[in-house]
Amino acid sequence: MTEVIIVCHGKLAEALKNSAELITGKQEHIQTYNLEHGDSVDELNANIHDSIVEAQKKHHEVIVLTDMMSGSPFNATTANMKELDFIHITGINMPILLEILMLRKTCTANEIANNVISVGRETIKLANDLFKKVNL
Repeated sequence: MTEVIIVCHGKLAEALKNSAELITGKQEHIQTYNLEHGDSVDELNANIHDSIVEAQKKHHEVIVLTDMMSGSPFNATTANMKELDFIHITGINMPILLEILMLRKTCTANEIANNVISVGRETIKLANDLFKKVNL
């Protein structure tokens, strides 16, 4: 089983988890960390570290998802990459999260990562262009 840790600005991490569970049902081995105004980035870094270590003690692979490159959640996660071995995917969206949740029981973390990068590219569309194609 792959442990999923979602780390985002504001309440986005928890919102993504809750929204995904509306579709997939209750999920185990998924954690969220929201970084709100005034929160300590050092504490976030330590929480991410501890969650990864605990998951790996249970022999789980770990995928950490962050909302955007160069933001504090991204930086706190990346700081842990120096010491710990895990997959870090940034630019999380709902289709990517759903794909991860569907694949994590049958695929390795590396297989999931390779798959969801293409899912991310395929699911971001300019809806205006799609609408034009339908109405031609």
